[in-house]
Amino acid sequence: MKVVKTLIALFLCIETSMLFASDFDIYKKSQKHYQSKDYYTALHLIASLYKYKTPDQNIQHYIEKLVAHTGTYYFNTYNDIELRKMNIPTTDLLMAKRNLYLKKYPFALKRLKKFPEGHRLYPEALLVKATTYYQQKNFSKAIEVYNSCYEAAAEKLSKEDDKVYEYYFVLKDTCQSNIARIHFEKQDYQKAIDSYEKVSKRSFKWPYLLREKAWSYYYLGQYNRSLGMLMTYQSPLLKSYFLPEVEYLKALNYFKLCRYNEAVVVMDNFFKEYQPKSEKLRKVIRSKDSKAMAYFDMMFTPIVDTEKDHHFLRNAITQITKRVKYQLDIKSFYALNEEIYRGNKSANLSLLLELQKDLKEQINHYTRVSIYQFINEIHRTAELMLNLKLEALSRQRTMAYSSQRNKHKKKIESNNIPTQDVSFPSNQNFWQFYKEFWADELGEYVFTLKSECKRKG
Repeated sequence: MKVVKTLIALFLCIETSMLFASDFDIYKKSQKHYQSKDYYTALHLIASLYKYKTPDQNIQHYIEKLVAHTGTYYFNTYNDIELRKMNIPTTDLLMAKRNLYLKKYPFALKRLKKFPEGHRLYPEALLVKATTYYQQKNFSKAIEVYNSCYEAAAEKLSKEDDKVYEYYFVLKDTCQSNIARIHFEKQDYQKAIDSYEKVSKRSFKWPYLLREKAWSYYYLGQYNRSLGMLMTYQSPLLKSYFLPEVEYLKALNYFKLCRYNEAVVVMDNFFKEYQPKSEKLRKVIRSKDSKAMAYFDMMFTPIVDTEKDHHFLRNAITQITKRVKYQLDIKSFYALNEEIYRGNKSANLSLLLELQKDLKEQINHYTRVSIYQFINEIHRTAELMLNLKLEALSRQRTMAYSSQRNKHKKKIESNNIPTQDVSFPSNQNFWQFYKEFWADELGEYVFTLKSECKRKG
């Protein structure tokens, strides 16, 4: 019996040593690919080995080093069990993101509980953690962690080179803008405005935050300030940022000032200009649905050619290219292409082409969905505009009847009814800004329109 046990133990020892030897050979092979800058090939070799067992610390550090070059896209096909086996911060963050998307908030927080502060993805981990609290309506905790995220990203900005500078810049502004959104949701609009003010005008998020900031002024009853902020979108610098909701908020501000003529003109302009364009854009887009990679190709088509199809395509595409997800996907796509066209014979070309094809399909799908969302937003805004227009016309009639009954009150003169874009009202002394928008003045304009609402007493 003892002899049998000894033989079994010896056999297991030999088998284990053979396994370790095999692992080591793969590790060395992976390192050779790494030295040749075949990062995806190197990652595939080593990561495939540890799908079902946890690597030691040296291997974990090595995988993290590879992911710094490839991004996390490679792990998209891994399930949670396989990711958990890796036992590295990168895969913990991926699992946390998945659980956040699936609204499994306790699991998302669990994955980030021990995330190392010195890790390059630490600010993003804080962003996911804070957003989890935000979704749970734990606003005080969310603000606390968003502030930590802002500080961590700002600290990284001072240390990193240009290649990853934009990544931390976006994280910093995202955390700050989410703090503002929490204050907005809590109806603390002045705090929301103060928080929005901390986001740099150089941020790609800034044009979108102008709209949110304008809503804060609207709810504070500062309609002239809100209108002034919305006028910023007429700057040539923001030509590509057409946001249908901005036109609706313009009309709402005029409506609240009881300036129903101006409100109706804004809405009529919207129905006359933007709605037909969105219908035409829908037809243009549907014509591309039959082509396999039409939307992917569109993202690499010169703007001049894209505008020949439809002017709004420029707006939609510009907005898509500024999003974090698109930027990360494109970065991975370029990294894959670089590895493919480098032409190293030792690279796993079939793997690279498969990953490239999958990523192209993802970008194609994401672009298609985003453009349709852009079109649908115009139609949703049109419905809101229609309801508001009916109410404005009703109020207009009431004011007209009231004016006729009260001859001693000032009548509405026909030349006060605007016939052009009422962003620059005829009875206001506004500089037309033809090629004269100053970047440092953007977002700082204020109207001085008087309310035409009846005042009691």
